[in-house]
Amino acid sequence: MNRLEISISSEINNIVKIENFIESFTACFNLSPELFGRISLSVIEAVNNAILSGNKREADKMVTVIAEKVNNQFRVTVNDEGDGFDYTNIPDPTLPDNIDKIAGRGLYLMKTLSNELIFENNGASVTLVFNL
Repeated sequence: MNRLEISISSEINNIVKIENFIESFTACFNLSPELFGRISLSVIEAVNNAILSGNKREADKMVTVIAEKVNNQFRVTVNDEGDGFDYTNIPDPTLPDNIDKIAGRGLYLMKTLSNELIFENNGASVTLVFNL
């Protein structure tokens, strides 16, 4: 099996289902503990963004997470049913002008922890790529 998938309604208490899903695919794909930490933090952040910003906590809208091993990479794609956002203009939260801003830290974290971050569908779909 090279691919696992889960869909949850856009309720913040469903994050625990995502945490369980991450643990199950980490075991299934035999990923290292170091990789588990990076994947776990960034995927939970991506799902949080999908629930809060993408689907605006509308419980009838779904967030889908797909985990797959492709060649020497592990990929996790998070899709929401929102309109997307301008992912081409992500401010660096470490710069002095942005240090007090709350927004943008999650995307920065996702970008830092993954080897590659791919946005599709106007930003309503994000794929986190981790080299194995």
